Amino acid sequence: MSMLSKLLSMPKAELKSRLQAVDAGAVKGRGLRRRFEKIRGKQGGFTLLELLVVVAILAAIAGTATIMLQDTDRKGAAAAHVAMMDELSKGIQTYMVLNKGKYPDNFDSLLLPGDVRGIVLDSSDRSLFDEGLHDALSVWSLNSAAQKSLEEAGITQYRVLDTSSVNCGANNRAAVIAAVRDRSNDVVPGNLYRSDKGNGCGGKSDTLEVDSNVLIWSGAPERVNAKASDTLIAFGIGPDSSLFDPATIGALSNTPTYRHVESHQYNRFIVLFNVGNVSGTNNGNGKASFHAIIDGAGDTKDEELGEVDNIRNT
Repeated sequence: MSMLSKLLSMPKAELKSRLQAVDAGAVKGRGLRRRFEKIRGKQGGFTLLELLVVVAILAAIAGTATIMLQDTDRKGAAAAHVAMMDELSKGIQTYMVLNKGKYPDNFDSLLLPGDVRGIVLDSSDRSLFDEGLHDALSVWSLNSAAQKSLEEAGITQYRVLDTSSVNCGANNRAAVIAAVRDRSNDVVPGNLYRSDKGNGCGGKSDTLEVDSNVLIWSGAPERVNAKASDTLIAFGIGPDSSLFDPATIGALSNTPTYRHVESHQYNRFIVLFNVGNVSGTNNGNGKASFHAIIDGAGDTKDEELGEVDNIRNT
């Protein structure tokens, strides 16, 4: 039943009671407001014309409220995501200061199985990663300069899928995808790289060595304020990172979750570490440095802010 029909079907006593409760200031237009106040102050019954005017005014107020409240939950989540990105940025840098210049370690690799080292994002894996994140990253083989740069920054391990996984059969990409999409088990997308007992797909820590496969930012460098020559290595900020180890000085207490993805997609934030220009024989910039946080859809903080400010679609 429409709002107009509901109002017309109300007893006059109830309609008058609701009319008295309406804030006259919510009525737009001076002339209409005066007419409304005149009708509301009337002691006798309503004429049909007055009743129709009241119904029209109430319907207009309800319509305005609906428009104002439209998409507020999405914009509220976007504002929360911006705060989480700020908290993660500060947390990673604080951790580094309190731990003798070493960054947190043991982030999620964001790679799926294909060989023993856990490879590779391709079109068939879009179901586990938001399209925006998928398209912003590409697979890269870690060279000696980049591996040394990460090692000097304290990043020596990452989380990969264990081929002996009970939950997901992690040696098979199709089995991993099926397990994450299956709502009857305990596997949680954000815990993809955790152990079987941690509601994951049998994740385990592996050493970052020369020729290890990693993901790098392949989107426009301007989006993350990087140089075209920079190599930005991407890791998922999962719950097994030392950033959330309560025994470590400077650790954070909770692993943030990104909400603007499908229920079966990886929903953690992503950290980018800059190892400089490490192509060819160039030895890069030495120690890797924290560069940026992006969300689970591959968006930067400024792009997420655009959703809050209503200048960019959610």
